[in-house]
Amino acid sequence: MKMYKRRLSSLITLTLALSVTPMQAKAAEVPSRFEFRGAGYGHGVGMSQFGAYGQALEGKSGPEIATYYYPGTTIATVDDSSFVRINIADKVATVGFSAEASTGSAQPMRIYSGDLPPELSTAEQTFVEVPIGGEVIFSALSGTMIISILDPITKQATTLPSGTIWTLRWSGTNAFPGEQNIIKMRQGSVIRRYKYGQVQIKFIPPVLPAIQGSIIATTTLRIHSEYLRGIGEVPSSWPSAALEAQVITARSFALSKASIYRKSCDCNLYSTVQDQNFVGYSKESEPIYGQKWVDAITATEPEPSKGLAITYNGKVIATYYASSTGGITQDVAEVWGTPVPYLVPVPDPWSLDPLINPTFSSWVRQVKQADMAKAFALPDVLRYEVTARTKAGGVKAVVAFSSNGKSAELTGEKFRSRLQLPSTWISRSVNRVTGESSDSIAIAVARNNFPSARSAVLVNFDKDPSGALVGMAYGNKVQLPVLNVSANDLSSQTLKELARRKISSVVLIGRTGALPSRAALAKRKLKEVRFEGRNEIELSENVFAQLSGEPIILIASERNVMLADASRIMASDRPIVWSKDYEPSSTVEALLTERNVPGVFYGDIPSYRFPSRVVITRSATSALIASTWQSPVLFADGTEIERTLEIIREFPNIAAITVMDKDLTLEPFQTLS
Repeated sequence: MKMYKRRLSSLITLTLALSVTPMQAKAAEVPSRFEFRGAGYGHGVGMSQFGAYGQALEGKSGPEIATYYYPGTTIATVDDSSFVRINIADKVATVGFSAEASTGSAQPMRIYSGDLPPELSTAEQTFVEVPIGGEVIFSALSGTMIISILDPITKQATTLPSGTIWTLRWSGTNAFPGEQNIIKMRQGSVIRRYKYGQVQIKFIPPVLPAIQGSIIATTTLRIHSEYLRGIGEVPSSWPSAALEAQVITARSFALSKASIYRKSCDCNLYSTVQDQNFVGYSKESEPIYGQKWVDAITATEPEPSKGLAITYNGKVIATYYASSTGGITQDVAEVWGTPVPYLVPVPDPWSLDPLINPTFSSWVRQVKQADMAKAFALPDVLRYEVTARTKAGGVKAVVAFSSNGKSAELTGEKFRSRLQLPSTWISRSVNRVTGESSDSIAIAVARNNFPSARSAVLVNFDKDPSGALVGMAYGNKVQLPVLNVSANDLSSQTLKELARRKISSVVLIGRTGALPSRAALAKRKLKEVRFEGRNEIELSENVFAQLSGEPIILIASERNVMLADASRIMASDRPIVWSKDYEPSSTVEALLTERNVPGVFYGDIPSYRFPSRVVITRSATSALIASTWQSPVLFADGTEIERTLEIIREFPNIAAITVMDKDLTLEPFQTLS
């Protein structure tokens, strides 16, 4: 196979052009994944729970916190003794119930035919008892509901007459006075416990083409001191003021929904975060802190059967709330379309404090191409653009473009929901990545790469950069993180990272003498696969023989030029073969002939396909390590701000600006974010 020589001058010209001019036009290749960076968790409308936590630490009271997030509202004492019906199992195939003692002794559970009004006296009602230790199982089968009582001793099942609606009551409730019992609901291996009210079981007939039908289970109980005790929205260990703010908000939300029956769920409220997370008895029975949650409820109940709620013009409001925000809450009109005077933006700086909100003050997510395409209902997604943002800075509209020329638009909230992103506060973050050694820098760069990988590639960035580039390309192809080693051993930092990832087998790639010995690996109890060579040419040939695809051919005599452009080489997502000149060795020629591919010389590789960030550094080693990100790497020379802006204009979906230098200031780049 004939290879055509390229002139070195063209390579040097290309490299210099990349450092001072805008990026080349993107190749029409779809990216394999997309990276998103942002802050906050949830829709961002109404109260920020981590904001409440932060304000409580500053000494604010529960009522002060609650009204802060709903401007123009007041706190009022209202009747909260009304019943609410909570969906605790939605359209399931089977569900089981049993009773156990909370205090005193266990008592038989009672099953009534029909949907009994809560707390209605049942003196005239017939019922069936589930014996102590027994279980009643409801199953949807062949268009009907089968009700079986399992005897605790004989394990024999007794089948009850067919019915579509049943009510369960247990000892210790208002409708069934006696020893305090708890009802357990079992779905497979998941068990939930409920202390108050009663449970209803309803059969939903099948709709063709389905033939089985399904079951809805609900619990009906009073808001006052019953439903609220099971709200599992925030940790009970939080400051009392934050808990009281949550109680007031949860009570208000429940009251606003108590008179609205939803046929689809046979309920007023779901027990999930679709409405409010209701976990039943497990909340108040938490070791140590459960009583603290109960105390917070009691603190907001100034009178019997009454509690504090948030009102606007004398009416209790629907108090939407979320975990945290991107620094300011959302205007509900920009999220769900209808303006509400008290659901408007207010500052929420506590959500961005990593000491208060360590998990979601900032976050990074990788989204696969298939998931991105599915979200937009396109065959693929070549690129996307954020076309509108809300007053609070969240994404309001996103347009995706397919390689076939079609495009599709999503609202920010649908975008978040379909891609399962924490929030719509998706930003171009400006961050710093530094380390005292190549080991720590490599760990930081690889931190979010291939988190489920069960192996890692080990290279010597310091002493063998040409071999490291071969190893990085190998890691990208087989989806393994790349970490640094010395010629003698693995550092304690690298060993700690391998342990964190639960990795016990590694792939070593480098020149002979640049990697730790087999004895050193055995001492660390690491299994290994090793690729070595006397030089980068021999090494790359050994590695290329194990990889599929068409390689990029690099010229060993001009390694410095090519190492300086490592990020663009990595962005091609191809194996790397080093060659002495433009005539590859007979070994490489044979492999290319066998695969029926010509190979791509360095001078012919395209620009970045879909970079996720811009990296700025003054270290050649840091630049090489950062090339794993497959994104532009700029050397700081006084023009880095202008060049970064040029790259952002060329690639408007750049998600991050990363400075890999402890002395370079971040402020100039923050104006570009």
